[in-house]
Amino acid sequence: MLRKGIGLDIGTTQTTICTVDEGILLKEPSVIAVDVDTNEVLEAGNAAFEKQKAAPDHVKLVQFSFDDMVRASGFLTAMLRIFLRRAIGRSALRPRVMVSIPCDLTEAQTNALEDAVLAAGVAHVHLLEAPLCAALGVGLDFSSPVGQMLVHIGASRTEAAMIFIGDMVTHVTVPVGGNAFDSAIMRYLRDRHRLFVGRRTAEQVKIRIGKLIPDKDKKLEVRGRSVADRSPRSVTICEPEMLVAMKDPMIEVLDAVMSVIELTGPDLKADIAKNGIVLTGSGVLGGMDQFLADVIGVRAKCASKAAPAAAEGAAIALDRLGK
Repeated sequence: MLRKGIGLDIGTTQTTICTVDEGILLKEPSVIAVDVDTNEVLEAGNAAFEKQKAAPDHVKLVQFSFDDMVRASGFLTAMLRIFLRRAIGRSALRPRVMVSIPCDLTEAQTNALEDAVLAAGVAHVHLLEAPLCAALGVGLDFSSPVGQMLVHIGASRTEAAMIFIGDMVTHVTVPVGGNAFDSAIMRYLRDRHRLFVGRRTAEQVKIRIGKLIPDKDKKLEVRGRSVADRSPRSVTICEPEMLVAMKDPMIEVLDAVMSVIELTGPDLKADIAKNGIVLTGSGVLGGMDQFLADVIGVRAKCASKAAPAAAEGAAIALDRLGK
């Protein structure tokens, strides 16, 4: 019996586990339910929300964060142990794992992450930067001597990279992703429409009308609470407003893209002009490819399976490593 090889993408918002042969085995929120008295981890993922809902006074939710990686690695181990059991069951042979990691992790964070994954019941752990994983996940050819630019937008960061023969020649990371777009929508609704909404509502607004090439006739009713007196209230917003709402984080994404292009040598820059930019990650917005093309004058393409690209690429990288 061979050890199962797993691709793992631990995101700030969501964790994805997959294999080359079976595809996605698990995709759940990166959150745990913790007993407030004993600090024991009770559940993880979707089940954590149910556990907290059933006993709100005794259970708290803890969201995964790379910023807390060193201090709270035990929570990550507990979460992964639950997720691995849920995804592959119990096996006498512990799995091999390739983890997609952010480019900007410190050495201490990287070591803590590796130790936490091993402690979760893994036989061997390998780490690979998210842009390289995502590039493999969407089928970019690492053997080709042609430069390929990829922008990976996750929940908490955007990583723009120039890739050449399977290595990152240049990369820039900014702390802006899907969560920043949600926060920007929350601020816009508060300041422009005097409406308080939660993060989940803001995310739904983003999903439904958060397009960067907007339809001026598309509208959405949003319910929340009045800034004035906290009473229930609703407003109707139109799709073009989202371009205004998300302007600031989008500028940071554009700056990262432009920085990579500016840092790239003339030969590889010509490859960008010829082949364009590939967009991956859960934070990719509708119309972002056309928006980038219009603003910076370089063709861009949203990968057809943008969200799971890093996890699927990690599984592919591990599979190739074993051959």
